Amino acid sequence: MQKVLTFFKTHRRALTGALLCFFLFAVFAAVWLTHIRGQGDKSSSWAINDQFHSFATIEEKMEQRFSCDRDLLALSLVLAAEDTETPPEGELELILTDSATGEELARSVGDMRYIYNGWEAYYTTLGLDRFVENPGEAVEYTLTLIPHYAGEGRLCVGYEEGGMPAGVSLSVDGRQVDGTVALLGTQARVGGFLTRFYWVFALGCIAAAGLLYWCYCRRSLPLHRMVFCAVLVLGFAFNVLLPPYAAPDEKYHINQSFTLASTLYDPHLPVAQSHIRDTIRRPSDQDALIQVDETTVFTWQHIARVIGRPNTDPTFATHTFDEYQVDSSYTLYWISGFGVLIGYWLHLGFAATLYLGRLANLVFFAFLAAWAVKRTPVAKPAFAVAALLPMTLHLAASYSRDSNLLALCFFFSALLLDLAFGPREHIGAKQLALPAVLAVLIVPSKVVYLPLAGLILLIPAVRLGRFARWIKGGFLALCAAAFLLNSGAAGALVGFTQTSGTAAAGAASLMAQEQAAPETDVQSAVPASSGEASGTSGSASQAAGPADESAAAEPSAGSPAAQPASETAPETAGGATGPAAANSFSTPEDLTCFTLPYILSHPLETAELCIRSVVEEGDHYLSTLVGGTLGYFGLDRPLDLAWGWIILLYGLLALAWLCPEEGGVMPLPARWGALFIALCCCGLAVLGCISWTPTYYETIYGFQGRYFLPVLPLLLLVRPKALCLAGGCRRGVVLAAALVDIGVLLNVFLAVVAR
Repeated sequence: MQKVLTFFKTHRRALTGALLCFFLFAVFAAVWLTHIRGQGDKSSSWAINDQFHSFATIEEKMEQRFSCDRDLLALSLVLAAEDTETPPEGELELILTDSATGEELARSVGDMRYIYNGWEAYYTTLGLDRFVENPGEAVEYTLTLIPHYAGEGRLCVGYEEGGMPAGVSLSVDGRQVDGTVALLGTQARVGGFLTRFYWVFALGCIAAAGLLYWCYCRRSLPLHRMVFCAVLVLGFAFNVLLPPYAAPDEKYHINQSFTLASTLYDPHLPVAQSHIRDTIRRPSDQDALIQVDETTVFTWQHIARVIGRPNTDPTFATHTFDEYQVDSSYTLYWISGFGVLIGYWLHLGFAATLYLGRLANLVFFAFLAAWAVKRTPVAKPAFAVAALLPMTLHLAASYSRDSNLLALCFFFSALLLDLAFGPREHIGAKQLALPAVLAVLIVPSKVVYLPLAGLILLIPAVRLGRFARWIKGGFLALCAAAFLLNSGAAGALVGFTQTSGTAAAGAASLMAQEQAAPETDVQSAVPASSGEASGTSGSASQAAGPADESAAAEPSAGSPAAQPASETAPETAGGATGPAAANSFSTPEDLTCFTLPYILSHPLETAELCIRSVVEEGDHYLSTLVGGTLGYFGLDRPLDLAWGWIILLYGLLALAWLCPEEGGVMPLPARWGALFIALCCCGLAVLGCISWTPTYYETIYGFQGRYFLPVLPLLLLVRPKALCLAGGCRRGVVLAAALVDIGVLLNVFLAVVAR
């Protein structure tokens, strides 16, 4: 017995790690048994026509000609009995042929007794005996239905009168009908891919947990290296589960990065110059199944299928697409742009190049976040946990400029705290050069974080020498000049201070000379109908009508966006550029916003707006700060996590706040000063969104809690000494944050599967 106890004591860390991995494996296995297994029948569909107001009785034959550029596994139609008291009996034969050649491509025969005997809007799915693979272009098909009746009952098909698309025609019993049947085509089934993908994800998470536990046990491994590993591994997992185009407004950031890379790639284009209404990519860099805002299991399946495909465009070939970018400034897109450029040079396909740009941003963020943890003499756990929040990792592993901005703000804050309270007693020009460069990058990008420059005031004068006041004043003047010399600074200030009309982006925002069109004006994708369809060859099975699965969207130039302005957050709530409000709104009431004169003349209305926003949207602000809502926020079905995870994440922030200091000492007045600077940044972010808000709105337009992320570590600097934890817990908090992130990733996986 003593030997057993000695063995457990000697190998307790290894045994604890093994127990942790076994526990995670048991959790993933239980989730697979209850939620993943049996999902192989999940299907994705598109709609030729999802409307019907009339029914036509089929006596002998129905023929529907239609065009399709996708694979076909099954077809769904709205079928019903002519007389509900006499349901049709017999066999229903389906034949699918190529209209141009007359070649039979697939057929099936089903029993009409399985058809829903009623007039409600239900689709009946008819399986095909062969998989009809599309060659990659639109093909005209003919769908023929032949009922073989065995009784008096007759079958009806639902159709929409008039407005037939080109290449579509309908005939019933040899008679031409001016209409189109309600027809859905099943293009893909997830099959066994979901189980394989789930276990790759699960084993990857278990391996990540084992790696981070090993980092935790190795006391000789510095905290910042543990943070670097955690950000890199977990950020990669977020990158996989929420692929390109899933992050907030990411499609515009992707356009910006690809345009920058294309101007470097094509020798005939001026570098970093392009019209904001145009996007430059390689000719084949487009994929309707990837370029969607809402991630589904079919997004994963399609990316896994095409990620290894090479690009076949001629070298240096680029093409201009009629798609909007974010703004005219490329300052925060060079990292992702170089990642895309490497994909160009390696002739990688569109999907692989998209991921390469994302990975470049992630590595950059992980490096600067770890460096910030290393350099800051105080609040190391706060910096570490802030970098490991799901919202931070989601943005860091995306094309959003917030990825680089978060990294720069974290590192800038840590650097100035180190200069003020670190071990260095004398600061020279070399030590101030890097903070000056960072400030010049941050301020023009999102001016709401201009107050961060005030951290220079926390540096004791004795460290700067006899010219301390001149050095601090010069640093602040440099930051102010970086703002004022930006092309749209004057317009932003004028827009906010004018008496009436358009509020550009408030005092908190900086507009570029070329303003981006808002999401309500930008060309968008027309969503296809989709659903969970079932049915195999030889049967006609009933499937519930309108679709649940989000299928790929087809690009449509000039089509209006799906989200109304009230549901679409402006990218520039405190950003460098923003949509022109005159384009965002269309009525005189929409053009009257909370500008500075209006706020001063209507203080009660402004206070009511803020209070009502906190009461009605407070849960959204709390959720979006830590990552309780991920993906594209403007969707009807956003990716919301369970509130249990949100509570755990705030608990981690509380632990990081209560961790005792193990490094330099920061005087209490300086802590309050840093907190005041952070609150100024938060106030400007809120003010920027208020300036976008029309005066008749009930709540602040477009505000999200994630705008506080860059200054979150500074918000956690002040705490009562009595609440400080007894022992050091920095490494434990980082490990706990990583484990919670794994739980969040599992929640994300299940939320996507449920779509």
